[in-house]
Amino acid sequence: MDAVGKSTEPTPPAPVPQAASAAQISAVLGNDDIFREILLRLDFPTCLVRAAAVSTRWLRHASDPALLRRFARLHPPRLLGFFVNSSNSPLRFVPLPQPPELAAAVRRGRFDFGRGARNVSDCRDGRIIVHVMPENGMPGKDTVFCPLHRGRGAAVLPHPEPVLPRRQPPAGVSLYSHELLFHDGGGEGMSVIEATVMRSEWQAWVQIREFQAGCWGECRYSDLIQLPGTWRRCEKFALLANGKLYLICMAQYILAMDVATMSSICIKLPEGVEFGYNTDLALSRADGSGFCVVNVRGFRMQAWRYRMDCDSIGHWELIDTIYLPQVLGHLADPTWNSSGAVVRVPAVGDNADFVFLRIQNKVFYLRISSKAVEKVYELTRNEFLFGVSPFMMVWPPTFPMLNGGHDKGE
Repeated sequence: MDAVGKSTEPTPPAPVPQAASAAQISAVLGNDDIFREILLRLDFPTCLVRAAAVSTRWLRHASDPALLRRFARLHPPRLLGFFVNSSNSPLRFVPLPQPPELAAAVRRGRFDFGRGARNVSDCRDGRIIVHVMPENGMPGKDTVFCPLHRGRGAAVLPHPEPVLPRRQPPAGVSLYSHELLFHDGGGEGMSVIEATVMRSEWQAWVQIREFQAGCWGECRYSDLIQLPGTWRRCEKFALLANGKLYLICMAQYILAMDVATMSSICIKLPEGVEFGYNTDLALSRADGSGFCVVNVRGFRMQAWRYRMDCDSIGHWELIDTIYLPQVLGHLADPTWNSSGAVVRVPAVGDNADFVFLRIQNKVFYLRISSKAVEKVYELTRNEFLFGVSPFMMVWPPTFPMLNGGHDKGE
Protein backbone atom coordinates (compact mmCIF):
# COMPACT_ATOMS: atom_id res chain seq x y z
CA MET A 1 0.00 0.00 0.00
CA ASP A 2 1.37 3.41 -0.94
CA ALA A 3 2.31 5.76 1.80
CA VAL A 4 -0.16 8.54 2.46
CA GLY A 5 0.59 11.58 0.36
CA LYS A 6 3.06 9.76 -1.91
CA SER A 7 2.48 10.65 -5.54
CA THR A 8 2.07 7.87 -8.13
CA GLU A 9 2.59 10.23 -11.10
CA PRO A 10 5.74 9.50 -13.17
CA THR A 11 8.56 11.94 -12.72
CA PRO A 12 8.69 14.26 -15.75
CA PRO A 13 11.92 14.02 -17.74
CA ALA A 14 14.45 16.68 -17.10
CA PRO A 15 14.33 19.38 -19.77
CA VAL A 16 16.91 19.00 -22.50
CA PRO A 17 19.08 22.08 -22.71
CA GLN A 18 18.37 24.12 -25.83
CA ALA A 19 21.93 23.77 -27.03
CA ALA A 20 21.79 19.97 -26.69
CA SER A 21 18.45 19.82 -28.57
CA ALA A 22 19.88 21.93 -31.40
CA ALA A 23 22.91 19.64 -31.55
CA GLN A 24 20.68 16.56 -31.86
CA ILE A 25 18.66 18.15 -34.69
CA SER A 26 21.84 19.18 -36.44
CA ALA A 27 23.25 15.66 -36.11
CA VAL A 28 20.15 14.23 -37.80
CA LEU A 29 19.64 16.83 -40.53
CA GLY A 30 23.36 17.12 -41.11
CA ASN A 31 23.64 13.44 -42.03
CA ASP A 32 23.02 13.22 -45.79
CA ASP A 33 21.72 9.64 -45.72
CA ILE A 34 19.24 10.33 -42.91
CA PHE A 35 18.16 13.61 -44.47
CA ARG A 36 17.36 11.95 -47.80
CA GLU A 37 15.26 9.33 -46.02
CA ILE A 38 13.34 12.16 -44.31
CA LEU A 39 12.68 13.79 -47.69
CA LEU A 40 11.39 10.50 -49.08
CA ARG A 41 8.79 10.37 -46.31
CA LEU A 42 7.19 13.65 -47.35
CA ASP A 43 3.83 13.01 -48.96
CA PHE A 44 3.68 15.51 -51.82
CA PRO A 45 5.97 17.18 -54.38
CA THR A 46 4.89 20.57 -52.97
CA CYS A 47 6.56 19.60 -49.67
CA LEU A 48 9.77 18.82 -51.55
CA VAL A 49 9.70 22.25 -53.19
CA ARG A 50 9.25 24.02 -49.84
CA ALA A 51 12.10 22.01 -48.33
CA ALA A 52 14.32 22.94 -51.29
CA ALA A 53 13.78 26.64 -50.55
CA VAL A 54 15.60 26.37 -47.19
CA SER A 55 19.18 26.20 -48.43
CA THR A 56 21.39 25.15 -51.31
CA ARG A 57 22.18 21.90 -49.53
CA TRP A 58 18.50 21.04 -49.11
CA LEU A 59 17.88 22.05 -52.72
CA ARG A 60 20.71 19.80 -53.90
CA HIS A 61 19.24 16.77 -52.12
CA ALA A 62 15.57 17.47 -52.95
CA SER A 63 16.29 17.91 -56.66
CA ASP A 64 18.69 14.97 -56.99
CA PRO A 65 17.44 12.77 -59.89
CA ALA A 66 18.05 9.54 -57.95
CA LEU A 67 15.97 10.80 -55.01
CA LEU A 68 13.22 11.99 -57.36
CA ARG A 69 13.02 8.55 -58.97
CA ARG A 70 12.61 6.94 -55.55
CA PHE A 71 10.10 9.59 -54.49
CA ALA A 72 7.98 8.97 -57.60
CA ARG A 73 7.90 5.23 -56.88
CA LEU A 74 6.79 5.84 -53.29
CA HIS A 75 4.41 8.72 -54.09
CA PRO A 76 3.19 8.52 -57.71
CA PRO A 77 1.94 11.84 -59.12
CA ARG A 78 -1.64 12.51 -58.03
CA LEU A 79 -4.66 12.99 -60.25
CA LEU A 80 -5.95 16.46 -59.32
CA GLY A 81 -9.03 16.42 -61.53
CA PHE A 82 -10.00 16.33 -65.18
CA PHE A 83 -11.01 18.62 -68.02
CA VAL A 84 -14.34 18.04 -69.75
CA ASN A 85 -14.79 18.98 -73.40
CA SER A 86 -18.48 18.86 -74.26
CA SER A 87 -21.04 20.49 -76.52
CA ASN A 88 -22.65 22.56 -73.75
CA SER A 89 -19.87 24.88 -72.66
CA PRO A 90 -16.18 25.76 -73.07
CA LEU A 91 -13.52 23.46 -71.70
CA ARG A 92 -13.96 23.21 -67.93
CA PHE A 93 -12.08 21.67 -65.03
CA VAL A 94 -13.68 19.25 -62.55
CA PRO A 95 -11.53 18.95 -59.39
CA LEU A 96 -11.39 15.73 -57.40
CA PRO A 97 -11.20 15.63 -53.57
CA GLN A 98 -7.64 16.17 -52.35
CA PRO A 99 -5.68 16.33 -49.09
CA PRO A 100 -5.42 19.94 -47.79
CA GLU A 101 -1.89 20.37 -49.15
CA LEU A 102 -2.94 19.66 -52.75
CA ALA A 103 -6.39 21.23 -52.44
CA ALA A 104 -4.67 24.52 -51.62
CA ALA A 105 -2.47 24.21 -54.73
CA VAL A 106 -5.55 23.64 -56.90
CA ARG A 107 -7.37 26.66 -55.38
CA ARG A 108 -4.42 28.88 -56.21
CA GLY A 109 -4.39 27.71 -59.83
CA ARG A 110 -6.08 29.07 -62.92
CA PHE A 111 -8.20 26.52 -64.78
CA ASP A 112 -10.49 28.81 -66.78
CA PHE A 113 -9.02 29.36 -70.25
CA GLY A 114 -11.82 31.51 -71.65
CA ARG A 115 -14.95 30.98 -73.71
CA GLY A 116 -13.04 29.97 -76.82
CA ALA A 117 -11.17 27.07 -75.17
CA ARG A 118 -12.29 23.79 -76.71
CA ASN A 119 -10.21 20.88 -77.92
CA VAL A 120 -7.34 19.43 -75.87
CA SER A 121 -4.38 18.06 -77.83
CA ASP A 122 -2.39 16.78 -74.85
CA CYS A 123 -2.37 17.11 -71.06
CA ARG A 124 0.71 16.03 -69.16
CA ASP A 125 2.80 16.88 -66.08
CA GLY A 126 0.75 19.91 -65.10
CA ARG A 127 0.60 21.35 -68.65
CA ILE A 128 -2.14 21.30 -71.25
CA ILE A 129 -2.31 22.15 -74.98
CA VAL A 130 -5.68 23.74 -75.77
CA HIS A 131 -7.08 24.98 -79.08
CA VAL A 132 -8.52 28.43 -78.33
CA MET A 133 -10.88 30.17 -80.75
CA PRO A 134 -10.76 34.00 -80.49
CA GLU A 135 -14.11 35.80 -80.22
CA ASN A 136 -13.24 38.02 -83.20
CA GLY A 137 -13.61 35.12 -85.61
CA MET A 138 -9.88 34.86 -86.33
CA PRO A 139 -8.29 31.41 -86.69
CA GLY A 140 -7.83 29.41 -83.50
CA LYS A 141 -4.51 29.17 -81.69
CA ASP A 142 -2.88 26.16 -80.04
CA THR A 143 -1.93 27.39 -76.58
CA VAL A 144 0.04 25.86 -73.72
CA PHE A 145 -1.25 26.55 -70.20
CA CYS A 146 0.30 25.70 -66.82
CA PRO A 147 -2.82 25.91 -64.62
CA LEU A 148 -1.05 25.51 -61.28
CA HIS A 149 1.05 28.64 -61.94
CA ARG A 150 -1.29 31.61 -62.34
CA GLY A 151 1.50 34.09 -62.99
CA ARG A 152 3.06 32.10 -65.78
CA GLY A 153 0.43 32.98 -68.33
CA ALA A 154 -0.28 31.21 -71.60
CA ALA A 155 2.18 30.47 -74.40
CA VAL A 156 0.84 30.36 -77.94
CA LEU A 157 2.48 27.83 -80.21
CA PRO A 158 3.35 29.64 -83.42
CA HIS A 159 2.03 28.05 -86.58
CA PRO A 160 4.88 26.34 -88.43
CA GLU A 161 6.08 28.36 -91.37
CA PRO A 162 4.80 26.81 -94.60
CA VAL A 163 7.62 25.00 -96.33
CA LEU A 164 7.86 22.99 -99.50
CA PRO A 165 8.39 19.42 -98.22
CA ARG A 166 11.46 17.64 -99.44
CA ARG A 167 9.25 14.66 -100.18
CA GLN A 168 5.73 14.62 -101.52
CA PRO A 169 3.14 12.19 -100.11
CA PRO A 170 2.98 8.94 -102.07
CA ALA A 171 0.20 8.63 -104.60
CA GLY A 172 -3.14 7.77 -103.04
CA VAL A 173 -2.08 8.82 -99.51
CA SER A 174 -4.28 11.86 -99.14
CA LEU A 175 -6.30 11.66 -95.91
CA TYR A 176 -4.50 13.00 -92.85
CA SER A 177 -4.71 13.45 -89.08
CA HIS A 178 -2.82 16.05 -87.07
CA GLU A 179 -1.63 15.83 -83.43
CA LEU A 180 0.33 18.06 -81.03
CA LEU A 181 1.98 16.16 -78.18
CA PHE A 182 4.30 17.06 -75.31
CA HIS A 183 7.79 15.62 -75.46
CA ASP A 184 8.95 13.09 -72.88
CA GLY A 185 10.86 14.31 -69.87
CA GLY A 186 8.29 16.16 -67.78
CA GLY A 187 8.89 19.63 -66.43
CA GLU A 188 7.18 22.68 -67.81
CA GLY A 189 9.21 23.50 -70.89
CA MET A 190 7.74 24.24 -74.30
CA SER A 191 8.91 21.09 -76.04
CA VAL A 192 6.25 19.73 -78.39
CA ILE A 193 6.09 17.52 -81.45
CA GLU A 194 3.65 17.93 -84.32
CA ALA A 195 2.76 14.59 -85.88
CA THR A 196 0.88 14.57 -89.18
CA VAL A 197 -0.27 11.12 -90.25
CA MET A 198 -1.32 10.74 -93.89
CA ARG A 199 -2.90 7.51 -95.02
CA SER A 200 -4.93 5.53 -97.47
CA GLU A 201 -6.85 2.39 -96.60
CA TRP A 202 -3.75 0.14 -96.45
CA GLN A 203 -0.84 2.60 -96.22
CA ALA A 204 0.43 5.35 -93.92
CA TRP A 205 3.07 8.07 -94.10
CA VAL A 206 4.15 10.12 -91.07
CA GLN A 207 5.64 13.62 -90.92
CA ILE A 208 7.12 14.89 -87.64
CA ARG A 209 8.27 18.37 -86.71
CA GLU A 210 9.59 19.38 -83.28
CA PHE A 211 9.10 22.69 -81.45
CA GLN A 212 12.03 23.47 -79.14
CA ALA A 213 13.75 26.62 -77.89
CA GLY A 214 10.97 28.78 -79.33
CA CYS A 215 11.04 27.62 -82.94
CA TRP A 216 9.97 24.77 -85.20
CA GLY A 217 12.58 22.42 -86.61
CA GLU A 218 12.67 20.82 -90.03
CA CYS A 219 10.17 18.18 -91.05
CA ARG A 220 11.20 14.54 -90.92
CA TYR A 221 9.41 11.77 -92.78
CA SER A 222 8.85 8.06 -92.47
CA ASP A 223 9.03 5.61 -95.31
CA LEU A 224 5.73 4.51 -96.77
CA ILE A 225 4.24 2.06 -94.23
CA GLN A 226 2.31 -0.96 -95.46
CA LEU A 227 -0.43 -1.67 -92.93
CA PRO A 228 -1.39 -5.26 -92.05
CA GLY A 229 -4.99 -4.13 -91.54
CA THR A 230 -7.28 -1.46 -92.94
CA TRP A 231 -7.14 2.01 -91.38
CA ARG A 232 -9.83 2.78 -88.81
CA ARG A 233 -10.51 6.28 -87.59
CA CYS A 234 -10.11 7.08 -83.86
CA GLU A 235 -10.67 10.56 -82.40
CA LYS A 236 -7.85 10.33 -79.81
CA PHE A 237 -5.48 7.92 -81.44
CA ALA A 238 -1.92 9.12 -80.69
CA LEU A 239 0.36 8.58 -77.68
CA LEU A 240 3.96 9.76 -77.26
CA ALA A 241 5.88 7.71 -74.70
CA ASN A 242 9.56 6.95 -74.17
CA GLY A 243 10.55 8.32 -77.57
CA LYS A 244 7.91 6.31 -79.45
CA LEU A 245 4.75 7.48 -81.19
CA TYR A 246 1.91 4.95 -80.85
CA LEU A 247 -1.17 5.17 -83.07
CA ILE A 248 -4.55 3.44 -82.72
CA CYS A 249 -5.47 2.99 -86.36
CA MET A 250 -6.25 -0.69 -87.05
CA ALA A 251 -8.57 -3.27 -85.56
CA GLN A 252 -5.85 -5.66 -84.34
CA TYR A 253 -2.60 -3.65 -84.48
CA ILE A 254 -0.95 -0.59 -82.94
CA LEU A 255 1.34 1.37 -85.25
CA ALA A 256 4.55 2.30 -83.39
CA MET A 257 7.17 4.75 -84.67
CA ASP A 258 10.55 5.68 -83.22
CA VAL A 259 10.61 9.50 -83.25
CA ALA A 260 14.43 9.69 -83.54
CA THR A 261 14.90 7.21 -86.41
CA MET A 262 11.41 7.39 -88.02
CA SER A 263 11.43 3.59 -88.23
CA SER A 264 8.11 1.85 -87.57
CA ILE A 265 6.60 -1.50 -86.61
CA CYS A 266 3.03 -2.78 -86.28
CA ILE A 267 2.37 -4.40 -82.89
CA LYS A 268 -0.35 -7.04 -82.81
CA LEU A 269 -2.83 -6.61 -79.99
CA PRO A 270 -3.33 -9.47 -77.50
CA GLU A 271 -5.69 -12.27 -78.44
CA GLY A 272 -9.27 -11.14 -77.97
CA VAL A 273 -8.41 -7.41 -77.86
CA GLU A 274 -9.66 -5.36 -80.78
CA PHE A 275 -10.32 -1.75 -81.69
CA GLY A 276 -13.89 -1.82 -82.95
CA TYR A 277 -15.27 1.69 -82.61
CA ASN A 278 -14.23 5.04 -81.21
CA THR A 279 -13.06 4.93 -77.55
CA ASP A 280 -13.49 1.22 -76.82
CA LEU A 281 -9.67 1.06 -76.71
CA ALA A 282 -7.26 3.60 -75.20
CA LEU A 283 -3.50 3.92 -74.62
CA SER A 284 -1.38 5.26 -71.78
CA ARG A 285 2.30 5.59 -70.91
CA ALA A 286 4.17 2.90 -69.00
CA ASP A 287 7.28 3.22 -66.87
CA GLY A 288 10.36 2.23 -68.83
CA SER A 289 9.78 1.01 -72.35
CA GLY A 290 6.41 0.18 -73.81
CA PHE A 291 2.86 1.34 -73.17
CA CYS A 292 -0.48 0.24 -71.70
CA VAL A 293 -3.78 -0.62 -73.38
CA VAL A 294 -7.27 -0.67 -71.89
CA ASN A 295 -9.99 -2.38 -73.93
CA VAL A 296 -13.71 -2.80 -73.24
CA ARG A 297 -15.92 -5.45 -74.83
CA GLY A 298 -19.45 -5.30 -73.54
CA PHE A 299 -19.03 -4.86 -69.77
CA ARG A 300 -15.70 -6.69 -69.53
CA MET A 301 -12.62 -4.48 -69.29
CA GLN A 302 -9.02 -5.63 -69.68
CA ALA A 303 -5.81 -3.71 -68.99
CA TRP A 304 -2.56 -4.80 -70.66
CA ARG A 305 1.07 -3.68 -70.62
CA TYR A 306 3.40 -4.05 -73.60
CA ARG A 307 7.07 -4.33 -72.61
CA MET A 308 10.26 -4.40 -74.62
CA ASP A 309 13.15 -6.57 -73.43
CA CYS A 310 16.87 -5.89 -73.95
CA ASP A 311 16.72 -7.54 -77.38
CA SER A 312 13.88 -5.21 -78.46
CA ILE A 313 11.44 -8.12 -78.42
CA GLY A 314 8.04 -7.08 -77.15
CA HIS A 315 5.54 -9.08 -75.14
CA TRP A 316 2.13 -8.46 -73.58
CA GLU A 317 1.37 -8.76 -69.86
CA LEU A 318 -2.20 -8.85 -68.56
CA ILE A 319 -2.63 -6.35 -65.71
CA ASP A 320 -6.23 -7.10 -64.83
CA THR A 321 -9.62 -8.26 -66.10
CA ILE A 322 -12.62 -6.51 -64.58
CA TYR A 323 -16.33 -7.23 -64.96
CA LEU A 324 -17.67 -3.70 -64.59
CA PRO A 325 -21.11 -4.35 -63.00
CA GLN A 326 -19.33 -6.06 -60.09
CA VAL A 327 -17.04 -3.13 -59.27
CA LEU A 328 -19.72 -0.51 -59.95
CA GLY A 329 -22.06 -2.16 -57.45
CA HIS A 330 -24.92 0.17 -56.51
CA LEU A 331 -23.71 2.68 -59.12
CA ALA A 332 -24.65 0.27 -61.92
CA ASP A 333 -27.97 0.90 -63.66
CA PRO A 334 -30.07 -2.29 -63.96
CA THR A 335 -31.42 -1.08 -67.32
CA TRP A 336 -28.00 -0.98 -69.00
CA ASN A 337 -28.25 -4.47 -70.46
CA SER A 338 -31.80 -4.08 -71.70
CA SER A 339 -31.17 -0.61 -73.14
CA GLY A 340 -28.02 -1.69 -75.00
CA ALA A 341 -25.73 0.67 -73.07
CA VAL A 342 -22.23 1.01 -74.53
CA VAL A 343 -19.11 1.44 -72.39
CA ARG A 344 -16.55 3.91 -73.71
CA VAL A 345 -13.01 4.68 -72.46
CA PRO A 346 -12.36 8.44 -72.74
CA ALA A 347 -9.01 8.34 -70.88
CA VAL A 348 -6.49 6.08 -69.11
CA GLY A 349 -3.86 7.04 -66.52
CA ASP A 350 -0.16 6.27 -66.80
CA ASN A 351 0.65 2.59 -66.15
CA ALA A 352 -3.10 1.95 -66.42
CA ASP A 353 -3.41 3.09 -62.79
CA PHE A 354 -6.90 4.44 -63.41
CA VAL A 355 -9.46 4.75 -66.16
CA PHE A 356 -12.36 7.04 -66.98
CA LEU A 357 -15.44 5.22 -68.28
CA ARG A 358 -18.52 6.65 -69.92
CA ILE A 359 -21.73 4.63 -69.71
CA GLN A 360 -24.77 6.39 -71.18
CA ASN A 361 -24.82 9.88 -69.64
CA LYS A 362 -22.50 9.14 -66.69
CA VAL A 363 -18.72 9.31 -66.36
CA PHE A 364 -16.99 7.08 -63.78
CA TYR A 365 -13.48 7.18 -62.36
CA LEU A 366 -12.09 3.68 -61.62
CA ARG A 367 -8.77 2.97 -59.88
CA ILE A 368 -7.80 -0.36 -61.35
CA SER A 369 -5.61 -1.79 -58.56
CA SER A 370 -8.09 -1.11 -55.72
CA LYS A 371 -11.28 -1.42 -57.83
CA ALA A 372 -12.52 1.77 -56.13
CA VAL A 373 -14.98 3.59 -58.37
CA GLU A 374 -17.02 6.79 -58.19
CA LYS A 375 -19.30 8.76 -60.45
CA VAL A 376 -17.54 12.04 -61.25
CA TYR A 377 -19.66 13.63 -63.97
CA GLU A 378 -23.15 13.43 -65.43
CA LEU A 379 -24.08 14.77 -68.85
CA THR A 380 -27.13 16.97 -69.05
CA ARG A 381 -29.92 16.44 -71.55
CA ASN A 382 -28.64 16.84 -75.14
CA GLU A 383 -25.04 17.33 -73.94
CA PHE A 384 -22.47 15.48 -76.06
CA LEU A 385 -19.12 14.49 -74.56
CA PHE A 386 -16.14 15.10 -76.85
CA GLY A 387 -13.35 14.18 -74.46
CA VAL A 388 -11.99 13.79 -70.91
CA SER A 389 -8.41 14.88 -70.12
CA PRO A 390 -6.93 13.81 -66.75
CA PHE A 391 -4.86 16.54 -65.07
CA MET A 392 -1.96 15.29 -62.95
CA MET A 393 0.27 17.00 -60.41
CA VAL A 394 3.41 18.48 -61.96
CA TRP A 395 6.27 15.99 -62.16
CA PRO A 396 9.15 16.45 -61.76
CA PRO A 397 8.67 19.50 -59.52
CA THR A 398 9.98 22.92 -60.46
CA PHE A 399 12.49 23.88 -57.80
CA PRO A 400 13.36 27.45 -56.69
CA MET A 401 16.51 29.29 -57.58
CA LEU A 402 18.17 30.45 -54.37
CA ASN A 403 20.17 33.66 -54.10
CA GLY A 404 22.76 34.68 -51.56
CA GLY A 405 20.30 36.78 -49.56
CA HIS A 406 18.03 33.84 -48.81
CA ASP A 407 20.45 30.93 -48.73
CA LYS A 408 21.05 29.82 -45.15
CA GLY A 409 23.62 27.24 -46.12
CA GLU A 410 22.25 24.58 -43.81
